[in-house]
Amino acid sequence: MIVWRGYGILVLVFTVIGYALGKVGAEQIWGTPLAPNYRQGAELAGMLLAAAIVYGLHRLIEARQAPRAFVDKATGEEIIVKPRHDLFFIPLKIWPYILALLGVWFFFQK
Repeated sequence: MIVWRGYGILVLVFTVIGYALGKVGAEQIWGTPLAPNYRQGAELAGMLLAAAIVYGLHRLIEARQAPRAFVDKATGEEIIVKPRHDLFFIPLKIWPYILALLGVWFFFQK
């Protein structure tokens, strides 16, 4: 059973949306259908757009959810708990870098 924690599923949704918008934008700039030598650039643009959207999502979530403090009654110690959002056990703040690296990797594929 897969349990989606936090906003991780939005990473998938915004990645697909950003990638599609990048490809459509490239087709609007360079014409439809894309020439073979422009496809790598379109994929790079799509993945970089997806990375930017996911980065913005991460910053929005971080700004809206403050850490919470709890006090242990037995010891009187204060415990600070920060919300954690991840997808496939990878924190949300790492995904923009992964998407950008995938875009660069797609760019250099033949």
